[in-house]
This record gives sequence, C-alpha cells and structure tokens, in this order.
Amino acid sequence: MTDISLPILEFRDYQRPLWNYMMQERSGLRAVTVWPRRNGKDLAALNILIAKAIQRPGLYFYIAPYATQVRTIIWEGMDGTGKRFLDYIPSQLITRKLDQIMKLWLVNGSMIQLLGSDNVDAIVGSNPLGIVFTEYSLHKDVVWGYMRPILSENGGWALFNGTPRGMNHFYSMAQMAKNNASWFYERLTADDTGYPSKEAIQDERDAGMPESLIEQEYYTSWTASTEETLIPLDIVKPCVGLDLPESAYKFAPRIIGVDPAYAEKGDRAVIARRQGRMVFPFEVYQGKDPMALASRVAMVIKEWKPHAVFIDAGRGEAIWSRLHQLGYQDRVFSVDFGGASYDELCRLKKDEMWNRAKDYIASPLKPSLPADEDFIRDLTAPMYMINDRGKLEVESKKSLRRRGFRSTDLADAFILTHAEEFDETDPMPSQLEHLGLRPDQAGRLVDMAYEAEAENAEYNPLGYMNRRYYGFTTNRNR
Repeated sequence: MTDISLPILEFRDYQRPLWNYMMQERSGLRAVTVWPRRNGKDLAALNILIAKAIQRPGLYFYIAPYATQVRTIIWEGMDGTGKRFLDYIPSQLITRKLDQIMKLWLVNGSMIQLLGSDNVDAIVGSNPLGIVFTEYSLHKDVVWGYMRPILSENGGWALFNGTPRGMNHFYSMAQMAKNNASWFYERLTADDTGYPSKEAIQDERDAGMPESLIEQEYYTSWTASTEETLIPLDIVKPCVGLDLPESAYKFAPRIIGVDPAYAEKGDRAVIARRQGRMVFPFEVYQGKDPMALASRVAMVIKEWKPHAVFIDAGRGEAIWSRLHQLGYQDRVFSVDFGGASYDELCRLKKDEMWNRAKDYIASPLKPSLPADEDFIRDLTAPMYMINDRGKLEVESKKSLRRRGFRSTDLADAFILTHAEEFDETDPMPSQLEHLGLRPDQAGRLVDMAYEAEAENAEYNPLGYMNRRYYGFTTNRNR
C-alpha cells in the first residue's frame, strides 16, 4: 500500500500546539480549545481524530449537539475551498461506509462514527477510545458524564472545542482546564489568529451584526450579552461587588427569598437576603431536607428580623407550613412561579419577578450584587420573548438545560425578593426597623405583648398606659 502522510490538512500556526499535544502516544489526553468562528475548529479536530484512529485501533466518536448538525457540517459538508470534509480521510484507509448511521471502517480495524448528543441512547454503553465534542457549549453536558468513566478506564482521549455561549458548562470546563496542568487549554481571539481579518469583522459590523455577537463569535468572550438575554451581563457587571455605605440601604425593608431544592434533579437550596440596594451573600445548601432548611430559615428570621419572607410554592410547601407553625405566618408567604401576574406586561408571576429584578439592576441607583460566579451565571442565562399577546415570557428551565445551563437556583432565590413591590426609597420608621415589622403588623404585636404580660400582673389602675409600646398605639386604645 502507498505510504500515506497524515494530517492531510495543513495546520495553521495557532493550530499546531493542539496537534502536537494530541499526537502524544500516552493515555488520558484531554484538550479544550476556545477558538473564534471561522478558524477551522472542525477541520483541525477531524484530522486529529483520523490520525488517532490510525495510531490506535478502536472506536472513535465525533459528537455534535445534534445528529442533523453533524451530518450537515461534517458528513456532507465542505470546507472554504469546496473540499469535502470526508475527503480528508484518504480513500485507501476506508474499507466500508454506512451513510445512514454516518459510520466508517478503516483498514486497521478502527471505526469512526458521527453522532449527535441529542440521542444519548446511541452513545451510552459503547466503548470509544477517543471523542471529539464539537461546539461543546451547545451540548447536553450529561453526555460527558456518561463517557468520562469509559475513557478513564480504557485510557482514551477527549477533545472539546467551541465558541462561547455564555457562562455555561463549557465555561466551567474551560476554567478547570485552564488551571489544570494535565489538560491542554487554548483560548484565542481573531486578533491572535488573524481570522477573520479586521476588515471582514468591520464589514459584519457595518452590515448590522450586534457588537455583543461580534465579541462572542470573533473575540471568544464568555461575558458578551446576546440581544435575547433578559438581564444582560453589561448591566450586571457594574453592580458586582459595588461598595455601598450602610446609609444607602439600612433604612429599607429587609426581604428574604427562599428557593428550596429539587433533590431529584440535583438542585441547590438557596436563601437570599436583600435590603434595598444591598444583596447579601447567598446561603447555598445541597441535600438539605425541608425540615432542616425550615429550621435554618427560622434562625435567619430570628437573627435578621426580615419584613417579608417569600418561598417558592412549587417545592416549599413543607417549609412554608413549618414556619407558620413556628409563628411566622405574619411575614412568610408562598409564591407560585406559575401563577397569574398582576402586571399586564408579563405572562406569569415568574416573568413578573424576573422583570422587576431586571429593573432593579438597571436602576440608575445601582444595587450591590455578590461577586458570586454561579449567581452571575444564573442571572444572565435566561433569554426572553414577547408572546403573541404582547406579554413577556422568560425562558423555561427545560430550555435552559437544553442550552447547557443548570437550574438557576441562586437567581430564583434572588428574584423571590422581588415577589412584591416595597417602597424602598423612603426610610422605615425607626420603631419598625428595630422590630422588623411592617406598620400593619405592629398593633397586633403590642396587643399580644400586653395580653401575655397582663395574665400574671397585679392590678394596676394605671395599667392602660402600658398599652403603648415602641411608639405605637394598640387596637385597645383606638
């Protein structure tokens, strides 16, 4: 057989480090590349996969987010010169090809199959020696969870490439790889590679391509905001870690939001505290049962004296009920995310709370948000649409999971602090601030205090004067 030299592709200078790393004959290779659009991610990855399949006989997968996508781009696709992607596999190396399942057999016994992670069942149970995950930011991240133990056991390799789509699971993996000496990591921009040229990018800009999309696609920005994002990162970043004096928020009502955990899906339970323009660091719990969480919320209520506590009704019924049993019914309320909205611009209560949270962050009087990466990721993940009735609809969690984002637990707890509107610009009366009460609650508290004290008190003809506490007159004196 005629000698064949691989790769067929002439690698560009910025692609060479990846090739050199992946051609090592050692087990457990892992690589993450974050390259700009139109920089040959798939061509480079396919040529690497071909060479590795010749290097060690076995099964190899090229996985895109969708089977239709990998068929269009790789199986039937062409590069910029009109050459078919599959022509980068020398014909002498191919012994058999099945178009229906996008599978090739090579002369050394290796098999290469193109798949979509939208069909997990076609992947689970196999034993690949190497996998390319292309456009990993759009994948179901659960697929890597299935494949990781297999590659660890057989010494196989994995290559993840893509362009950012916000701070989702690809971002998390990239940050891990960046700080892990055993992984190859490379993040490049159009300035690093020269592709596309500055002139071509300017042409895109002049044709109406949004600047945020240019930053994401050509400058591989994890934080560029898309046009469809409800709360863009651009308005969040100036608020993160903002140093506010106590005088800027101490007068405002204290509000708590509680998002209980959906344990079956691995969600986290979160307690959020907000006072006016100040959002305090979150309390996050994994695997905390409802009664234990209720006890913790009760302790926070006792220590912080909030004016209102809002709990997600979907998973928080036991917590809400327990807090009422403990005597906090005057300030603990359940909130149905799927309930009707009283805002005519929003479809559901969930949409109403998200919209209030956006207005809060976008306010000229900027709030201070915790410098919490998970929170920022949750807050800036959901997209939105205006439905045919002209009402706001925020992206569902199911849709977020399809885009590679986990449950937005921290953001959910935060938006619960916007379940109802409070006047947060005028100072609370000092007496209410001390008690942690709204004005409508104060009279009843004084009545209760008087009744408890009167039960054991000796007769006092001037006792009626004791019915004024903290400057508030009880119902008895009205």
